[in-house]
Amino acid sequence: MFQYVLLALTICMFSLPANAVAAEVINAGVGGNLSSQLLKRIDRDVLAHKPSVVVLMVGTNDRLNSGGFIDIKDYRNNVNTLIDKIQAGGTEVLLMTPPPCIPELLFSRHDSKKYADQSPVERMQEVRTVLLEISQKRKIPLLDFHDYLIEHKIADSNKTSVLRNPANSGIKDGVHLTPAGYQLLAKLVAEKLAAEKRDTTKIVCFGDSLTQGSAKANYPAYLREILAAPPK
Repeated sequence: MFQYVLLALTICMFSLPANAVAAEVINAGVGGNLSSQLLKRIDRDVLAHKPSVVVLMVGTNDRLNSGGFIDIKDYRNNVNTLIDKIQAGGTEVLLMTPPPCIPELLFSRHDSKKYADQSPVERMQEVRTVLLEISQKRKIPLLDFHDYLIEHKIADSNKTSVLRNPANSGIKDGVHLTPAGYQLLAKLVAEKLAAEKRDTTKIVCFGDSLTQGSAKANYPAYLREILAAPPK
């Protein structure tokens, strides 16, 4: 029941200008992807579509997936190269910070000893810092989703959290979003694109499983619905 209440609240929270329309929203998320893997498929999955704007969110697997950590310096370089390639064709970029995580739930799937040098919380905070620095240095708009969830106290183990956990979904996850979380993210993206007056004719949402979502719930699909709705 809570999920439906939250969805209704988020619908009321945002109001978009009459010109916020999109002909096409493409979901270019692939589960498990690192920033280096986004680089390998950017030509096919992004640039070939000739989008007007690319919404880029990556970093969770780079810094949390114990099967293949990427050094934070390499992560920074990869993100800058992704931006270079996107902007080279005249396409605009919207950066997003990945959400925080719930360490105890992450450790149910990954060996906690592999995070001895730096906690999962610190790792995602560092990703956020890198993206904020890139945004400021390159004057690229950024949606700070990480900070939004913490500020609104919806990134914990409670039922009200938008991170999947036993209380809200019966799942020991702590990284991925609930359906309400994906819809909230779509609303925030739509609001940011409108505030930045970005051309939303063709949007490519580029990233990992947090972008890909599932067939039933993913933020690109919700974003498409929002931008296709007639202005009120």
